[in-house]
Amino acid sequence: MNIDSHSTKDIIKAELESTRATFHALLDSLSESDLRKKSCNAGWTNGEILAHMLFGFIILNALLPMARLWGWFPKWTSRPFAGLLNLFTVPFNWINALGARMQARVFTYHRIGNLFDRIYFSLIKQINSIKDEEWEHGMCYPTRWDANFNDFMTIEKLFHYPVIHFNFHIEQIAR
Repeated sequence: MNIDSHSTKDIIKAELESTRATFHALLDSLSESDLRKKSCNAGWTNGEILAHMLFGFIILNALLPMARLWGWFPKWTSRPFAGLLNLFTVPFNWINALGARMQARVFTYHRIGNLFDRIYFSLIKQINSIKDEEWEHGMCYPTRWDANFNDFMTIEKLFHYPVIHFNFHIEQIAR
């Protein structure tokens, strides 16, 4: 393993650990009733926003195998798939919102911190499995689904996504 790969892995691990600490501090600062309060994002409760933030980490477990697979093919090969997904932006947004509402009911106050930890440790394990030559592999993404998606994202960029998504939503939690 080269120094750059160690550095990439260390940077991403530190970023994920910092976000994990922030998530737990945020959760610890809220009561169970705070989770049911309206957030600063119209139509969403604090609990729904937290569940949505967590989902940004969960989805990485689905996106990573696709990025690793498509990473072995020419970059353009995933563009039609991303284009197809962009066509389904409206249903995706509806399902995304419904999912957050349902997740907020399932990911209760006591479960959400434990689930975040399980996902975090899963991601650390996956980071350790990334080979040096894979960090620059990636695929095209549906940019209409999330402003934080780029047209083409490397595996390295993909690991930064849930942290960027988390930081985007953190100010929406009402105190």
